[in-house]
Amino acid sequence: MSALTACSATELARRIRNRECSSIDVLEAHLDRIERVNDAINAVVTLDAGQARARAEAADRALSEGRLWGPLHGVPVTAKDQFATAGLRTTYGLPHYADFVPDTDAPLIARLRRAGAVILGKTNLPTAAYDWQCQNPTFGRANNPWDRARTPGGSSGGTAAALAAGLSPLGLGADVGGSIRIPSHFCGVTGLRPTEGALPIDGITPPDRPRTVGHIAVAGPMARTVEDVRLAWDVLRGATSPPTPSRSTPDHLHIAVTPELGGVPVDTDTQDVLRRTLDAWADAGCIVERRDPPVHMEEALDTWGHIQGFELSAGMPGPLRYAPFKHVLWHGFVRSQYGFLAGPLARGAQLRPRGYFQALDRKEELSRSVDAFFSEWDLWVTPVASIPAFEHCATGADLSIEGVSVPYALPFAIYNCATAVTGHPILTLPVGRADNGLPIGLQVHARRGRDAALLAAGRTLSTVLGLKGTVAPLRDTMPSWDKTC
Repeated sequence: MSALTACSATELARRIRNRECSSIDVLEAHLDRIERVNDAINAVVTLDAGQARARAEAADRALSEGRLWGPLHGVPVTAKDQFATAGLRTTYGLPHYADFVPDTDAPLIARLRRAGAVILGKTNLPTAAYDWQCQNPTFGRANNPWDRARTPGGSSGGTAAALAAGLSPLGLGADVGGSIRIPSHFCGVTGLRPTEGALPIDGITPPDRPRTVGHIAVAGPMARTVEDVRLAWDVLRGATSPPTPSRSTPDHLHIAVTPELGGVPVDTDTQDVLRRTLDAWADAGCIVERRDPPVHMEEALDTWGHIQGFELSAGMPGPLRYAPFKHVLWHGFVRSQYGFLAGPLARGAQLRPRGYFQALDRKEELSRSVDAFFSEWDLWVTPVASIPAFEHCATGADLSIEGVSVPYALPFAIYNCATAVTGHPILTLPVGRADNGLPIGLQVHARRGRDAALLAAGRTLSTVLGLKGTVAPLRDTMPSWDKTC
């Protein structure tokens, strides 16, 4: 039997409800695991052991009195340190808020609590939650549990690393340009970027700053299995009881596949994994065909940049919104970090309101084009990135695709920023491994508002592949007393 820290959230919730193990046992197993391995990966950066124990003990008392709090009764959960947690440090990835403790929960944290979850702690993220790595000025660098010389991705890298290391069975992340999808891909976990607007994103910026980012950014659940993501999705949408199983069958799924986006190639390992995955789905009865993307990807990337640049600029401190510092920020610092991606961001920062609203109109036109595409297809599958997890490096440093040096943003931008702008739900599935053992995921896109159907299809596709939700084999530094489930 597997240890409690390797159990799925769904299994833990079931066993706690059935009194097969207690909430405090589950919590102590995860606290023990954190004590033994977290120093090696630096995923959990703020631990709430005292309050978590009190909550777990209260959960056990409630069950003994016949009271069930909800579908996550007694299950430990972690959240990216971008979501406000009442009474628990929340930094938003900003050094100025290194010791900030909010008075209220973000709405999604409140929903997790109402569903019975035990908030275990907060997970690492990069500065301002804006990078495809996870290097934080306050907490230091998070490492990938499958290879600590490599990044777990960003910006929800600490959440993905905690899941992959068995520190938490369920996590909360956020995504504007791959921040759920890339860490899921790099760490071999499952993540949902929901339909834009389906979940509230209040509480992801400091209360004394305006939240000017009103489009493209979403919050979403991350876990080791699709089943757990579905459980969390229902909770985050406000459900108060365990989800009813929903089914889709392989022979009913029509899947369009685009192996390469925007002329940016993927490496050999990713090509091999994609081919084997598609063959398995086709053998199971899915209709799988190659198709061109439903939108012009470069136009989608420019639109993403224009909207992001305008909204980010509007939220900057006063001096950075005006020349000459505005020019230095976008054409100096941002270009040094993100290279060619700084171009559309900088053009967005220069827009007047009329140009911004024109960009929003283009966003909706792109979205309608993807909607039309889904009139013929159930799912659209693409790579998450050109490469698996890369070795830690300075943000902005060149990376490599098959030994060829490429700009830092190239392996990720077209696959994540351009696909985010239309607002469609995207499920990242951990479908295979590179020759060196690193995880490789794929993005599964679906029609707007069909998140539940996407998750049902994802569960079917996972079953075909035999995906189990594996914990990375980290070497423990201390003996474990972890019980089994």
